[in-house]
Amino acid sequence: MLYRSRVRIRRLARKVLHSDDTPERIARGIAAGFFACAFPLPGLQIPLSLLCAWLVRGNKIVAVIPQFISNGLTMPLITYGQLWLGTRLWPGSSANLNQSWSVLSAVAVNWSWLEPGHSVRALLDALTALGSGVVIPLSIGVFLTACVSASLSYPLTLVGMVYLQSRRLRRRLERGIPLHSPRGQFLLPPDPLPGEALDAEAVLRYTTRKAHFVHAESVTLLVDGKQAYPEMLRCIDEAVFSIDMETYILHADQTGTRFAAALGRAARRGVKVRLTFDGFGALGLPQAYVDGLLLDGVRVAVYRPFHMLWKLGFGPMNRRNHRKTLVIDGRISFSGGLNIGDEYAAKEQGGAGWRDTHVRVDGPEPARELQQLMKQTWRKCQEFRPPSSGPAQVALAAAVKTLPSLGVLPATCENVSVQILSNREFLQRVRVRRAYLHAIRNAKRYVLIENAYFIPDRGIRRALRQAVKRGVMVGVVVAMYSDVQIAAMASRALYGELLSSGVRLFEYPIAMLHSKAAVIDDVWAVVSSYNLDHRSLRHNLEAGVFIMDRSFAHALRDQILADIRKCREVTPQFHAARAWNQALLESLSYQARYWL
Repeated sequence: MLYRSRVRIRRLARKVLHSDDTPERIARGIAAGFFACAFPLPGLQIPLSLLCAWLVRGNKIVAVIPQFISNGLTMPLITYGQLWLGTRLWPGSSANLNQSWSVLSAVAVNWSWLEPGHSVRALLDALTALGSGVVIPLSIGVFLTACVSASLSYPLTLVGMVYLQSRRLRRRLERGIPLHSPRGQFLLPPDPLPGEALDAEAVLRYTTRKAHFVHAESVTLLVDGKQAYPEMLRCIDEAVFSIDMETYILHADQTGTRFAAALGRAARRGVKVRLTFDGFGALGLPQAYVDGLLLDGVRVAVYRPFHMLWKLGFGPMNRRNHRKTLVIDGRISFSGGLNIGDEYAAKEQGGAGWRDTHVRVDGPEPARELQQLMKQTWRKCQEFRPPSSGPAQVALAAAVKTLPSLGVLPATCENVSVQILSNREFLQRVRVRRAYLHAIRNAKRYVLIENAYFIPDRGIRRALRQAVKRGVMVGVVVAMYSDVQIAAMASRALYGELLSSGVRLFEYPIAMLHSKAAVIDDVWAVVSSYNLDHRSLRHNLEAGVFIMDRSFAHALRDQILADIRKCREVTPQFHAARAWNQALLESLSYQARYWL
């Protein structure tokens, strides 16, 4: 009997180690099992452990393992300890501790699955006879031991599973055993209707029926700051009536000085200029930089500065304005992932050459919707007061080396239907995510995503997995070198699950990838500030332009494919061969995904 039990335990352990479950899911299952194990309900512990594992999305098989700890011999001792703990914490007498323990232990030992109804009634009768003087301390002790045991078992199991799985996979690789079949070249299936215009049915397939589209005279894809910055500065210099600019990061470096000089020149010639930046993204921005803008006549406001932490509290301060938009004369709009800083400028222009994607949209209707979003945010900002009269502290309008104009811009499409989406404060927080989900669920040929901080939630991962099962080619381009290392490690914690479901992952090695773009089936395309992570979903204010046009989708698709050709594909073999301590850091970083 003992030999058979050992064999079964070994088989179960081997099955768990060889499964594709992540260490987090296995650890959640073990924690759920320990939580259920603390309840003195002999016949109901297994169903309770399965229910707890289902609630926390843990592995249901391993959730049963802790039930072996609680048996006819150990349960009376556990119950005694819980009673002792409860009587120490609950005010009252503990004189009946031994008598109460003997009654409950007798019920636990005499539990019979042949007569479960009789056993349950005996347990209820015993608790009723003991009264509230014992039931309340026992409940307190049970709850505390359940929480403590689950809290301790989760990190210990997580560390152990990461170590064992990494060790097993590395041994397989050392013996030359392939983990998965090698993947071929990333080739998209052919378009059955190349060049055809989109009809109403095709538009509804990839968007919700409540989607509100507006007409854009033209849409232009801008790749990196090398294309976007000169065009934005040129349009600022040509502005006549108004300029509304909103950015997350604003630096007082060479790029920031260029934009400050251009905004100051526009304000001095009578253009109404408003600039909004985020209190955290522009943390450390010199006051002299702001004063120079104010003296030129630019209205400047900051969204939730950190000195208001004492007033707003940490929760509201955690919500940041992550939008990057620019609207000029109510007709020309810019939106996407580009902040204002040297990181995004081209290397030949003194920048770091970060890879990013922006879009220019011409037309009054898209501009009106973006202006409306900025007006709503402006009301919640703190506007700076102009400094006292006197000489300017900085000469932002001094001669600054201008960037060369691009002339004819690439990938310009005319007469395009666009949708401006945002996740406003407290309202419609999931609009952007819902648009992504709907398009992915209706994809027929391919899904291409380029995202800087790719930490998708369970719904997005399930949609990608189901798309692969339908035969859809799914490719995701992520950053190899990230400016937020903990976010990159949290993203890599999901690689195993994504790779096992058939998603192709590519890491961009040339520079920091900051793009937030996607294209599906040469029909649906998006360029936005929205990261597929918990911060964009739950905390930040975001904005994006969803474009329904084949020509633009082709241009964005070709750009992402060009990036893929420069990338290193993450294979299951490469991912599994990483050190166990690196895998552990990734798992621990993923636990903090809510704050990333």
